[in-house]
Amino acid sequence: MKIKKEFTVRDLYGEDVLVPVGETAKSFKGIIKMNNIGRFIWENLEKVETEDEIVSMVIDKYALELTQAKNDVDDFIKYLKNVDII
Repeated sequence: MKIKKEFTVRDLYGEDVLVPVGETAKSFKGIIKMNNIGRFIWENLEKVETEDEIVSMVIDKYALELTQAKNDVDDFIKYLKNVDII
């Protein structure tokens, strides 16, 4: 999957957040708060071709059931698509 905009991961008072940088900072107002799974997904997005690959990675890393992993990945990726990040 391809990330369209520039973001960097930061720790903000113990919370993982995506912060826009470069040209993206001019157009994207705000930050995106992530949990551990969201950060893992973000860090691996460009290493995979499909959402199913990310689901498998999440299952392996966090020992989740398929349904829970799929829901978590679907929700996060859907959000990123809605705000035109991927």
